[in-house]
Amino acid sequence: MAKPDSTQATETLHEIESVFDRLASWVTQNPVQVLVGIGVVLAVAAGLGGFRAFRADREADASAAIAEIQADYLEAMGAAPGSLDVPEPANAEAAAATRREFAVRFREAAERESGTAAAVTAWLQAGDLLDAVGDRDGALAAWRAASDDAPSGTALQALARTKLAGGLEAAGDPAAAAAEYLAAGQVQDYPGRVRALGDAARAYADADQNERALEVFGGIAAEDASGLPPHVAARLAELRVRSQAGR
Repeated sequence: MAKPDSTQATETLHEIESVFDRLASWVTQNPVQVLVGIGVVLAVAAGLGGFRAFRADREADASAAIAEIQADYLEAMGAAPGSLDVPEPANAEAAAATRREFAVRFREAAERESGTAAAVTAWLQAGDLLDAVGDRDGALAAWRAASDDAPSGTALQALARTKLAGGLEAAGDPAAAAAEYLAAGQVQDYPGRVRALGDAARAYADADQNERALEVFGGIAAEDASGLPPHVAARLAELRVRSQAGR
């Protein structure tokens, strides 16, 4: 027979009081352990606050360092003061030498500031400069480092993966590119998410993995698919029609 609610509540209250009585007795008998425990909790709390402040300071310092290199690069390329556009110098050899020099500077800064968002942007910039001078392997390595250094599952990592995917496509590896595009497209807050998913499906098709391409394409919502570049949407729609006709 079930106990009345009032009886259950009274028994529960007595059990709680008994627990607190035992706890109070233990605290009285072990004051040193209690003080140490409180000290640990306070130290951890203070450490977390200090760590956050340290991270904020480190991010600011890293951003300033990368921004200084970027400003030096623009000046070396002959950009007008305050301009963010990179002009193309008349002397192609000098321009290539400048890009190689600053690719090294960006890479060294990225390694030095590893673990910050600024380091990821430095890796991306290094990759772009190496790509511009025809160093495809160096560019891929830099973009991969950007992806590895970015916080997992963030929009920043998705951007780095998109850059890496484009480089892999240019290098003739559409299957690897598709995997990177797909990973980028699975990050919900990445602004280029739908485009990345469309590129993943297209790259899978380029790798003759048509079923995988259709699977990824089918996962794009109808309202999102309208935002795909026309040539990508047309390619995937054609692939779907051919697949249905072959059944």
